[in-house]
Amino acid sequence: MMRADRKHGGGSQSGFTLLEVLVSLVVLALIMLGLTQGLRFGILAFRRQAAVIDRGADMDAVDRTLRGIIEQIDPGNAHDAPAIEGDARSVEFTSTLPEGAAAALPTREAEIHLLVDRAHRLILRWVPYTHALPVGPPPRPQETVLMTQVAQVTISYWSATGPAHWLRAWTGPDVPALIRISLSLAPALHMNWPDIVAAPQRSRP
Repeated sequence: MMRADRKHGGGSQSGFTLLEVLVSLVVLALIMLGLTQGLRFGILAFRRQAAVIDRGADMDAVDRTLRGIIEQIDPGNAHDAPAIEGDARSVEFTSTLPEGAAAALPTREAEIHLLVDRAHRLILRWVPYTHALPVGPPPRPQETVLMTQVAQVTISYWSATGPAHWLRAWTGPDVPALIRISLSLAPALHMNWPDIVAAPQRSRP
């Protein structure tokens, strides 16, 4: 008998078929797509969180500014009544500007008008206040934008005389015991602003 000596026949073949290669490529593409979508979602989430943090920092600064000028409202004296007048949408009073806000002015005392303008900006409109009679034309009001994308402001005034309650307007000869500022932000911000309630702390000389 002759024995056939086969060197290359009868063994299992190595390598991949075309179908296996195509399946592997499809699976790899799906994995890469999932990783890309996950990375994209992570970047968007990070940016949104950073925007919220920045907005929160802005809100803290605005909160401190508004509380500061309300607490420093000029209460007037025995001869001059306090110059404060307001309704639910704006309020005017005399107060002290924050430190550094008017470094080039001779005084930080200012006549201030707080409002939201047609561009949905929360604005402090102010002019320097002096006790002397003005000479010449009055100075042009300056505007400081505290915040943008404000849909509406609602201001109320706490009266401590008689039955204590919130008023939607103030024209009395005294300073309100409390002033509450409610800000409604633009819907696109997806944020709520807690009410700012502050009390004038300066007493009459």
